[in-house]
Formats: sequence, C-alpha cells, structure tokens
Amino acid sequence: TSTTAAIYAAIDSIKRSKTDKLLSVADSLDIKAAFDNAWWPALFHRLRHIGCPLNIYGLIHSYTQYRTVMLDHSGSRVSKTMSKGCIQGSTCGPHLWNIILDELLEIELPPGCQLQAFADDVLLVASAKTASDLQVNINSALHTITGWGKGVKLSFSPAKTQAFSAKAKQILITMDSHTIHFQKSIKFLGVILDDKLNFREHINHIVYKATKIFNRLSFFCRHIWGAHPENIRIIYLQVIQPIITYAAGVWGHVADTKCVRKKLLSMQRAFALKAIRGFRTVSTSAALALALFTPLDLKVKEANRAEATRLTGSSPLLPAHITLESPTPPHLLLHPAHRHTYDSHTFWTQNEVQEFQSRAHPNTTHTFTYGSKLEDGAVGAAFVSYDRGRNPISKKLKLHNSCIVFQAELLAILKACEWASSNQHTRTVIYSDSCAAILAIQNRSNTHPLVAKIHSTVHHTSGSIEFAWVMAHVGIVGNEAADTAAKRADKLHKAPDYTQFPIIFIKHYTRSLHASVWQFRYESEPQGQHTKQHLPTIIKHIIKLHSLAHNTFTLTQTLTGHAYTKQYLHRVKVTEDAVCPCDGTTVQSMGHVLEDWPLFITPRSDHQIICSHAGVSPFNMASLLEDKEANISFIKFSEYIINHLKAFNNT
Repeated sequence: TSTTAAIYAAIDSIKRSKTDKLLSVADSLDIKAAFDNAWWPALFHRLRHIGCPLNIYGLIHSYTQYRTVMLDHSGSRVSKTMSKGCIQGSTCGPHLWNIILDELLEIELPPGCQLQAFADDVLLVASAKTASDLQVNINSALHTITGWGKGVKLSFSPAKTQAFSAKAKQILITMDSHTIHFQKSIKFLGVILDDKLNFREHINHIVYKATKIFNRLSFFCRHIWGAHPENIRIIYLQVIQPIITYAAGVWGHVADTKCVRKKLLSMQRAFALKAIRGFRTVSTSAALALALFTPLDLKVKEANRAEATRLTGSSPLLPAHITLESPTPPHLLLHPAHRHTYDSHTFWTQNEVQEFQSRAHPNTTHTFTYGSKLEDGAVGAAFVSYDRGRNPISKKLKLHNSCIVFQAELLAILKACEWASSNQHTRTVIYSDSCAAILAIQNRSNTHPLVAKIHSTVHHTSGSIEFAWVMAHVGIVGNEAADTAAKRADKLHKAPDYTQFPIIFIKHYTRSLHASVWQFRYESEPQGQHTKQHLPTIIKHIIKLHSLAHNTFTLTQTLTGHAYTKQYLHRVKVTEDAVCPCDGTTVQSMGHVLEDWPLFITPRSDHQIICSHAGVSPFNMASLLEDKEANISFIKFSEYIINHLKAFNNT
C-alpha cells in the first residue's frame, strides 16, 4: 500500500528472526531495465493462469498489438515491432508489471526464505539457525529466482544486488556464478538500512542531501537581496521537509536521541536563517520561531506517529477497540455499472424548502440530518424525518470523541438512508447543511467507508432517495430540529454508534502536543531573549505577526537585536566599542536606538502618536499586534532606523 509499509514489513521480518535467535540475511535484488523488459507473452500466460475474463484478456491483448517504436535520423526512419515493455506513462503499465511479477511471489522457496516486492524493488529475506543452513537456503532461493527470471526474459544483475547481515557475513552467496558481497548497509525504497538498524547512515544521508540543496540556494539568496523569504519557506516546506520525514514511520523513533536531534536542528537552522534573512549569529530557537519552522525532530515524530497508526490501524492514544477508519477496498465498492452520480437540490431559505415540498409527490418523506461536535469534544449526529403529515421521527446517534463533524454528517445521512430503505419509503429527500458530505456522496467512486455504505444502501433500496443541500442557521425548520437533536445526542449515556477515528485526529492531537513542547523549548532556551521580549509565545504572537507582515531583513534585525547597532558590531569585532555617540556612555543597543536616541526623534514621535491613538505600547511587538495600523507604523519606523543606522555606523 505504501513504501513505508513495504520497508516496515522488511524490517519486521529481520527483527522477528533476531527475536527467534536466528541468523538472517537481507538481499536486495536488481532487475535489469525491469519495466522496459516486461515480456508480453509472459503477461498473457499469467493472465490465462489466473483466470482473467475473456473480454478483459482480449482488451489487453488488443492493447499490445501493432505497437512499434520508430527512430528518425538523417532523413531515414527505422521501425521495430514491440513485444515487451510496460508503456511509459500509461495508467495500466504498473498493473501489467504487477501481474507478471506476482508469479515470482508465488514460487515456493526454501524454508526461512520470503520475498516481497514494491514495483520493481524485490527483497529476499532468509533466516536459519546455523550459517551453513542459511547459506544453502539463500543460494537455493537465488537459483530459483534467477531461473524464473530467465523463463520470463527478465535478468537479475549480480553487480547491483546488495546483501547485508548483522551476524552472518561469513557465508558465501552466489548468483549466476557471481559472488554477492556483503555491505554495511543497503538502500531499499529510499531508506538506508544498516546492519544494526539504528538508521544513522540514513539520517546522515538525508541531512547531506538537504544541505546540498541549501548550498545551492545560498548562491541565490543573501541578507538584502535574492530569493524572497516566502519562496525559501515554500522550498523548505515542500522539498526539504518531505525529504527528511520520508518513511518516518520506520525510523522516526530515533529522532528522540540527542545526536539525531542536533543534526536535524543544525540543518534546519540554516534554512530558517535564510527564510527570515537573519545574521548567522541569531540563535536556533529564535530563527525557527520567527520562520515558523516546527523543530524537525518534532515534525519527524509527528510523521512517525501518523504512519505507525496507518500501519497498525490503532493508536496508543485511544483504547484498543477504537480503530482507524480505513478506505473501502475497491473490490467491496459497487460495480462501476451500478454506480450513480447523484444530483442534489440546493435551498437557501425556509421559503424555498416549503415551495419544493409543496410541489413534491404526497408520498415523499423529507428527512433532515445534522452532525455536531461540542467544545468538550463530544460528537453527535441525528436525523429528523417528516412523513406525510405524521409526527416527526427523530433518531439520535453518538460517535466517539475522536471522530470529526464530517463523519457525524455522513453517519446521519447513512442512518437516514437505512431508515428510508427499511420502511420502504417510495421517495425520500435527505437534507444536509454539509456541502462536503453532499460532494463526497456525489463522487461515485468515493472510498470513504460511510460514503460507500450510503451508495450501497441507496442502490439496494426499493424506493428513490435524493439529496439536498440547505443553508445552515437561516431558520430552516427541519435543519434546526436536527441540529437540536444532534447536540442532545452528544450527551447520550450509551456506547458510541460509531467508533472509527480518522487519521486527522492523530495529526491534530500530535501537533497540539508538539506545539506545547515547542513553546516550552522556546521559553526555556537561554538564547534569543531579545526576541522573546517582543514575542513571548509562538501561537499567540508569532503566528499573528506572520498574518500581518512578511519576514524582512530590517524586521528580523529589530526582533532579534542582531542588527547594525554598535552593541552587536562590537560583539562581532567590527567596532572597537559598543558605546552610542549620543552621550558617550550608553550602550547602543536596539532598545536604545528605538526608544531614546535623539537622532530619530521625529519619526519616533510620529509613531508614538499613532500608538497613543490605538492605545498600545509603541515599542512592544506583543502589544503592537493588537492594532494593525500601529503594527505597520512600527515596521516602517524600524526599517527607517536600520537603513540609517548602517550608514551612521559606517558598516
């Protein structure tokens, strides 16, 4: 299902052998030009073997017929009929390859040997009690594998085949009379696996890879010119962070160690300084906070927890019986011929609903659904059904607190559909104020488990079921009644009707937890005190600052204190002293320049007048964030000072 799942399975197999006190060897096999050499006769043989329906068999056979490759050169054209290859860029190409390779995974191998594959990456893991048995078994398995390859015109490359083992490096492994040498580590699906499985080499590799990108970026970015800070932020978030967190579900647990955390933060710090255009003396804590780059070790652990939840289907944060909501497998969806793209009605007011209902057939049942989540985390759903003038029927449903409103909305719609089906209503119109739920239902191939059940229920019901979107909180009677019932359902003292949590719950919970950890680090670090005086918290102050202003060279100098002041210039040994020439005794710090230096009395007075009218402190950023005009005034004032300060101090 994913590369992470494949790597996890491989490591789990190796660890299991170690637990059972067996010797093990992992062998990564390389197929020469795998997709280009996929032989079509082998494909058709496999299709016949697995009982492929004749119509699909004929379709694939026709798809591969009369394909030629042509080369034009110097006015001449040469063509050759194709008999192999998964057509590049085609949708079905990967599936055709899987059909061929699937036969390899069914071959009987010696005891203790198992194969797994992801696309054309094949891994053989062999284990045995003794080195001699292990040598016999793995060589026998490799002989069987290469024999299968020759039968389907696929060749394995001994030169690119890699093997690694913790305690069985003395055995002799051969493939087609070539000796396979043991490596200290192998690269499998983008992750470097070392013989001790501590992932140090992988971490060194990804940090080196990210650093190379940073070094190239440095040619195009300086403090006062070059790439815009927002572009650097995008490069970091969309390129660097995915490189680091890739397959974190497998190796992310080691991010807790001090040495790994130090390496990650050191590399991340470089990007943060570029993103805020700060001097290299700015502390890591302040740089990451101003750039709003979550510390990488926390980001890795966040990805680790999310991927581990996907792999296991459960989370230590929740009871064992609360399981992950997983997509419906394609073979359990309705057959494509039975799927229907549902149209929906749209109503904005109570009058529009009443007009529609007055025109509807007398046997029409009108059902309103609603899902809600209260501030205390309780989740409820309900539907209210109006059936031909009878008293409305209300059904309340309770969901586990880990569920979200979207699930509650879909559950209410599902139960309304089941109610209409079980009571054999001739025609039912289901009203929901959730646009997301209606759009999900209109997607005929949606794999969400609740949507798939809705599709199945509607397909098998004897009557007709239609859907409508209504505007929320505009006085539509049925919608308000369903809203009230759903909020009462939140408080029902019974077991939840739905207990599958979405993966977004784990992500939000982890991010919330890590936000607290990050804030604690930010407050407790001895460095960056000047920044913390201006912006005490990350969530309340720094995030708000980002919504009001972009990172600039001058703003960063003001907020960090690492600026063209004599205090800083003396620290980096540019000037002989740190004293301000205004009185010959006061240290020329950023605070002194902003608040007291007579040279800037006029622009300072203008700024103070604006702040006085707004009722905020003129030189405290946390206070200035309360008023947009005052904040803009401070940014302009600080920019004016920094630009003149550089010339005044001859830097």
